[in-house]
Amino acid sequence: MAAIAQSIAPIFLIIVVGYAFKRSGFPGDGFWQPAERLAYYVLLPVLIVRNLAEANLAGVQVGAYVLVIVAVAAAMTGLTLALRPALRVDGAAYSSILQGAIRLNSYIGFGVAEALWRGQGVVLVALFIAIMMPIVNVISIGAIAAYAHDGKPRWSRVPVEIVRNPIIIGCAIGGAMNALHLGLPGPVDALFAIFARTALPVALLCVGAGLVLGTVRLRIGALGIACALKLAVMPALTLGAAHVAGLSGLSFVVAVVFSAMPSSPASYVLARQLGGDAPLMAGILTVQTALAALTVPAIVAWLT
Repeated sequence: MAAIAQSIAPIFLIIVVGYAFKRSGFPGDGFWQPAERLAYYVLLPVLIVRNLAEANLAGVQVGAYVLVIVAVAAAMTGLTLALRPALRVDGAAYSSILQGAIRLNSYIGFGVAEALWRGQGVVLVALFIAIMMPIVNVISIGAIAAYAHDGKPRWSRVPVEIVRNPIIIGCAIGGAMNALHLGLPGPVDALFAIFARTALPVALLCVGAGLVLGTVRLRIGALGIACALKLAVMPALTLGAAHVAGLSGLSFVVAVVFSAMPSSPASYVLARQLGGDAPLMAGILTVQTALAALTVPAIVAWLT
């Protein structure tokens, strides 16, 4: 447990540093949005392409992965819907709780995978994201459309945004290169390696910069429910589904650990743009990220 915590601790310390930088005004408010765009549109896709293109996918259980992800997404959505009457929150707040229960922070997931399992772990996280991301985006937008009435969700944009998503594009390119046995030329591989090494530090600093501690005082009950669903219930359901589907080895471990990641910063953007409860969403992201520094090492230690 101590060795695992020591391996993962730098991931969360970088987030803390990002938070401290942002609150101290360093290097300036104009830095963070371009840095996040660079990480999201360039650095992380390059990391994914390089790892997938060079990965040995012979032992990856893609069919079982799909079965686990679809089953868990459906179960978490159904459970959260069943809890709706007991939550006693308005529709906008409920949509944020649902997002907090099902979405996953790919930045932290990639960081943990790189720290613990290196290339093969990064590949498995990329595959998980490529399958899960379209599903949770459709569910999240559907929840806001059904329960939050301040915005006007544009359903026609859902497939467009999924196809244009840079992480999914990176998965598609890397997977195609792997299937066609197309390696990266030497100079390109060296360039991608440099970009890949910068991807996670920049992305994790941006995660920290986006945390908002002032929102934590809002609706402690709603925050608690969202955190319990995401950090405890979802990995437990994934564990059961992975057993049933026959996942094994590192594929099994990565699926369960990645399902225990806190919710994605994209949840806040979606809530703000489409009429969800953005302040509550910011609070959920902040508390989940802080708690994950404790829960993720514990889950990894238990599995390994």
